Amino acid sequence: MQENPTSLPSGQAMAAPAPPKSPLGYTVAEVAAILGKHPNTIYAWTRPGCPLADARQIGSTFYIPRRAVRALLDLDDDTAELVSPTGGEAA
Repeated sequence: MQENPTSLPSGQAMAAPAPPKSPLGYTVAEVAAILGKHPNTIYAWTRPGCPLADARQIGSTFYIPRRAVRALLDLDDDTAELVSPTGGEAA
């Protein structure tokens, strides 16, 4: 059993996420692909007190700020090379 249910197994996450397609942030599906988690896990993490609690819902879509995803990946440098969820470089 993992000590921290929000931690990722070593080597599972990417070096840096690609920029979100929307200026509002990443969607749940994008974050799930970046972190290698099920979308239901990402939805659960948007509740108050959870790692992605600053997500905003507009209509039926949740938008998760880029800084929240980078914090989960422990990326401090906002200029780090961005990689898409499929592994190629972002445009």
